Amino acid sequence: MSVRTTPFVQDAATGKRVTPWWLAYILVFLVLILGVQAGVLAVFSQTWPVEHGTPEAQLQEMIGFAAAGVVLLLWVVLFERRKIRTLGFRRPGRGLFTLLVGFVAGFALLSIPTLFLWATGAYVQVEPPAGATSGSGAAGLLVLLALTFVVQGGVEELLTRGFLLQNGGLKFPGWLAVLLPALLFTLIHGVLLKPLPFAMIFLFALMASFLVLRTGALWLVIGIHAGWNFTLGNIYGVPVSGLPPLTTSAIFLEPAAGAPDWLTGGEFGTEASLPAVIVLVVAATVAFVVYRRWDARRSAELPAIPVADVA
Repeated sequence: MSVRTTPFVQDAATGKRVTPWWLAYILVFLVLILGVQAGVLAVFSQTWPVEHGTPEAQLQEMIGFAAAGVVLLLWVVLFERRKIRTLGFRRPGRGLFTLLVGFVAGFALLSIPTLFLWATGAYVQVEPPAGATSGSGAAGLLVLLALTFVVQGGVEELLTRGFLLQNGGLKFPGWLAVLLPALLFTLIHGVLLKPLPFAMIFLFALMASFLVLRTGALWLVIGIHAGWNFTLGNIYGVPVSGLPPLTTSAIFLEPAAGAPDWLTGGEFGTEASLPAVIVLVVAATVAFVVYRRWDARRSAELPAIPVADVA
């Protein structure tokens, strides 16, 4: 599988220089994630301490992610000398609509395993935790909290499916260009020794990668990512990636007594459940097939395109 000549990857070669692949990974993992993002949150912990899961905590996380995203954009503009839209943000007018479509798709993807578990009795609805906001009283706040997930999910996609996938696509065989960012995305969620969460998050990363390569932009996967996390944490009140439940949610669900963790995800949440893994197996497979068919047609119809020399 070759991704080098796809329009999305070729956009990485439109500037004055291309970041070396090894430097790209250092920049994303050490500088932006462990440096900028973690540093902003550390400052907040000292200057604006809040309880985890509160709207204020979600706002802080959004700012931390946003700071990392801004630094990456500055790197691309000032070092690589290319335009921000080449990172996967072409056609912003249509892109915003596509983002909304993706948000709905993320809601649907997450709802399939969650509602299945609820319908079969593996999940039960519980009373909101003390101090939590739920039901109709949370409606207005939920709209604002959805925006925090758009920023958070958007920056995660920008770093991995945007910058790293583009960068690796110019240098590596297609399978490696997709695999490395997907593994990094999975490992930063701290699930190396947790088989079901690892499988689910890795499959999500693969699905997102093929969608980005097919659509040539990040808009759709940003929407899916944001819709997935928002639905999990702020609609069903289930832990997101193993973190404690948020304090603002339409309803609150939790595993029924005696339900096995492999079925419900246990304390990690729906993302560690077998139904979620099955949904992502199907979604990733469909995304891969759609991409390969599109790429085969594109390769057959277009003349050979010289690949930019980025060595």
